[in-house]
Formats: sequence, C-alpha cells, structure tokens
Amino acid sequence: MEAVYILWKEMPMNTADTIFKVFESKLHMVIKKSQSMPDDYHAESIFFEMSARGLLAEHFANEGTYFKALGQAHKTYGFMKQGFKLVDEAPEFLLTSGLYNYFRVAYPEKHPAYKPLLWFFKTGNKEKGIRQLEKATEHTIISKVEAHLYLSYIYLRYQRDTEKAIYYLGKLHELYPENYYFRTKYIESLIEGKAFVKANNLTDALMNNKRNYYQMSMKVFKGVYYEKELEDIQKAVKSYTEAITFDEKLKGHGVHYISWAYLGLGRCLKDSDPSLARSYLQKAKAKTETQWTKKEAESLLKNLN
Repeated sequence: MEAVYILWKEMPMNTADTIFKVFESKLHMVIKKSQSMPDDYHAESIFFEMSARGLLAEHFANEGTYFKALGQAHKTYGFMKQGFKLVDEAPEFLLTSGLYNYFRVAYPEKHPAYKPLLWFFKTGNKEKGIRQLEKATEHTIISKVEAHLYLSYIYLRYQRDTEKAIYYLGKLHELYPENYYFRTKYIESLIEGKAFVKANNLTDALMNNKRNYYQMSMKVFKGVYYEKELEDIQKAVKSYTEAITFDEKLKGHGVHYISWAYLGLGRCLKDSDPSLARSYLQKAKAKTETQWTKKEAESLLKNLN
C-alpha cells in the first residue's frame, strides 16, 4: 500500500525520478515477503508478487527499458495464469484477469505486427474482460481504483464509449478530488464528450501543479476550449504551441495529449498556413494512440490546399 500511495501521488512517474527508487525498493520488499508467506496464504502470495512485478514491468516498459520489463513480465504472466483459476476465491484477481482477457485480443488488433509473437499466450476474450473489470470496480478493495482507471482507459482509447468513461472517471474524481492525474483523465473524457465548459472549469486547478505533465495537459485542454467553445483561434494556437514545447521533457508520457495539440494546430492553421498545418498534422498522425485522431488528421491532410 505504501508503493501504491507513491504511485498515485507521483503519477506519472519516470524511472529516473528519485522517488521511483523508493517505489521500486518497496515493490522488491513485497516480492521477498510474498515468497516467504505460509501455504495457507497461497492466493495472497500470488496476488501480491504478481502485482509488484506487474507494476515494475509497466514502468520499465513505459521508459523503454524492455529487457527489465520482459524479465518482470515473464514472471508476472506465470502468476496471472494461476490467478485465472482463483477469481471466484479472491475477487482481486478480477482486475488482472480482465485486463489480460481484453488486451490479449485488443492489442494485436491495434498492433498487427505483434500478433505472431503472441501465439503461445492463452487466448483472450474482450467482452469477458470488460465484464470482469466492471465487476472489479464493485467487488474489489485493493484493486478498486486501478479497475476504475483501466476500465475508463479502455472506454476512452479503445472502445470510444465516452459516456461510460465519464461515469467511471467521474467516480474517481469525486472520491479523490485532489488527485491531479484522475482530474486530468476526467477532463479528457469530458472533452471527448464535448462538455467543453465543464472541462475548462476543472482545468484551471491544473495550473497549481508545476510538474511538466500537468502544465502540458492544461495547455492542451485550454487550447481545445479556446478553439471549440470560444472559437478564438489565436488563443488556441498560442496554447497548443506552448503545449508541444513539453514533448521532449516528458520522456514518453502524455503522448496522446501532445497528438491532440498537433492536431489542434493543424485544424487552426489549415486555411492561413497550409504548409505548417501539414507538418503539424503529420506529427499528430505519427504520435496518436487512437484510430479516430489518426483518421481526422488524414482527412484534414487530404483537404489541404
């Protein structure tokens, strides 16, 4: 729980951050203690070691240190397979089982190049995965927050079910109103739902956090508000332009919002400066994590003078 507290307080966190060393140390302690638990705590020992290794794998993968990530992921998968059989006994396994079932199918669909590498992994089921994650938001204790966040991520970035994303992220924001990361994701869902005024009212609080991630996302959200709600193109361009200056500083975090900024610049400049708009739209297309942003960029590129 100390590691989880650090995770949500410092999110998004880089492996180069000093606090990451504390986070990593606590997770290694979890692994060591899990391995020494008595047989009566078989399910618990599996859950905690799997969770610790999974968190390490995720952070190493985000940073691009793939050998470290694969080392942890390989061991995590072994525990996950055991967890599939323990869902009824221990509902906390609903989170990892649901994530596996969904992304085992969804990830190779989105990235076909990886499909041949996954043949030896157990097959998944997207619908079952979503059902398990929905149950996890109701029936888990330790995994409840992560279940809300990952399920809303699926609805936002994969399913594009904005209404459900707003519901789950709204619950997180209501429970943890001072958590900037949850607030940022909630604002994203409101923008996807075209609730620009409500999103803007929540955006102002991000100005109080000086970390690059929140300064960047705040400027992107403000750019959307100026462009879509106020139709003030000059202010929108200024805000989007300030947002993209954070791209190199964030080391892979916030790529989705950076793609929004490039797309917004492309929309705003398509008539006044088609050449510059083309450059921005190509960058939006290259950076985006969603098919609909890519399609909008492609459509705008086709119609440029």
